[in-house]
Amino acid sequence: MIRLAAILLAFLLAAPVRADDLDVRDVILCPGPAGTAPEFTGPACRRTTLDAIDSQDGPVWIRATFRLPRTDRLPGLRIAAMAASEVWWNGTRLGANGRPGADASTEIPGTFDAVWPLAPPVLRPGDNLMVAHLSSWHQPWRVGHSVVQIDIEEYTGPQAPLLRYYLPALATAGIFAIAAIFFGGAWFTDRRNMGSLALAALSAATLAQLAVEVSRGVLPLPYPWQGPRLLVIMICASGVGMAMLAYAAWHYRRDGLAAWMAGGAVAMVSVWLLPIAEDKRSMLVLALGASGAIAAVSTAALRHGEKGPRAKLLLAALAAFITLLALQPDFLDGALYLTLGGLAVILFADQILVLRKAQREAAIAAMRAAGLETALLRQSIAPHFLLNTLNSLVEWVESDPKAGVEMIELLGDEFRTLARIASQPLIALDEEIELCRAHLRLMAFRTDVRLGLDVDGDTANLQIPPGVLLTLVENALVHGRYADGASFSLKIVRARTVLGSLELTTPASLRGGDGSLSTGTGLAYIGAQIAAAFGAAATVDARAVRGNIWRTTIVTGALP
Repeated sequence: MIRLAAILLAFLLAAPVRADDLDVRDVILCPGPAGTAPEFTGPACRRTTLDAIDSQDGPVWIRATFRLPRTDRLPGLRIAAMAASEVWWNGTRLGANGRPGADASTEIPGTFDAVWPLAPPVLRPGDNLMVAHLSSWHQPWRVGHSVVQIDIEEYTGPQAPLLRYYLPALATAGIFAIAAIFFGGAWFTDRRNMGSLALAALSAATLAQLAVEVSRGVLPLPYPWQGPRLLVIMICASGVGMAMLAYAAWHYRRDGLAAWMAGGAVAMVSVWLLPIAEDKRSMLVLALGASGAIAAVSTAALRHGEKGPRAKLLLAALAAFITLLALQPDFLDGALYLTLGGLAVILFADQILVLRKAQREAAIAAMRAAGLETALLRQSIAPHFLLNTLNSLVEWVESDPKAGVEMIELLGDEFRTLARIASQPLIALDEEIELCRAHLRLMAFRTDVRLGLDVDGDTANLQIPPGVLLTLVENALVHGRYADGASFSLKIVRARTVLGSLELTTPASLRGGDGSLSTGTGLAYIGAQIAAAFGAAATVDARAVRGNIWRTTIVTGALP
């Protein structure tokens, strides 16, 4: 394992493949339109380096001397540039990539990568002279480095060397594709866990960036596409950086999540505006995202407790990622995705641990809820309840047969509704409210006290575990006695498309007794059902607010 890690590290830090003993001397650049090559001695000509050549201000002529290493393999001259080009080698014209022109109307754009074979007839032992003419009139916008590469390599066609260079990175594509599907599905299953969404976004952005990066090795891209290609890579890299920050802030700085994300977005946009090369901007937004994630995680890493070891491991992985970026100042291309793959493995493992813990807690809560639900139903349909209801029925049938029949129908409707919803994890909040009102109408026959339920808030498309509000209402009726015409009050707070909190307030009781759920099966049932539906962050609180008025507050944990 150590040997494998050493090999991977060596690959990540290795420079791009090129001829190590290639000697390039006397690089001279002269402005000038197409036609006969200049003498390269005029006042407008200047000495430069291959890396500093720029044809964005007008056509340029280049002359450079190459001393080639001895080799039995066919060499090739590669020019990777945002420019049309025409090339001569030792006075022999190799060909053109597009057609350089004095303006946009006379230029024919070529491909970004052009490779010409250097056959033995044009080669000389020792020094070889290259002359090239470049123009960049169709570049969509000005870039920091229009000529990316002028180099000698083994000739195997224009795309094959690039594809071999990107091949190690393609091995990570499957990992990120599977992760995008897995964590995307996990988020759709439970949209409260934004950690899964952050990792799905990170995987999708990395996969998109990899696809755009590798497109250079697969497709003969016209050079005007290179600028937009670099822009897309930078946008994808910004998405990866923001996803790193979002993941760390969600798990370790959730209270200030909005501020962390806003700060990260401002930093990313600021990098976009810097007057530096596009590749370096992409590197910088990745480093900023990882640095922000380190800042979000660092406090938790110093604490003892459940999150401490996870935070320390994540902190080490993020620090290693930034170190590798710093050690490789040029854009990492293929090695970047291997580096990201290593970091992603730590992030994925961390989130899987979180998901497994949530699943265990949900399973335990569901088991508790199932057992308590059975106990509650047995308690609700206890003999005294049936006997009292039947006694009331006898009295109503004898005194008012029509009212007795209505009471029987209401009782049957309530039992049928309870039987239908008992096995469902969630039902519409409107349906639960209607069940409570039906129960109050039924109890009015027994107590001759008509009670209402007032609702404050929007209930549309909200869901709740079955029987939660009914248990609160029934508990209040058992422990309290209320004036005719009084009403329960239900206040609803939404968290966008899901339930944020419920607050049920009883009328003032006319007799002693708390009417609360401070102990007993009812409170345990509600707590278990709420935890199973909304997660461990959900809470239930019942307390007296004044006199004999009691208020029970259910918070789902979805509110910021």
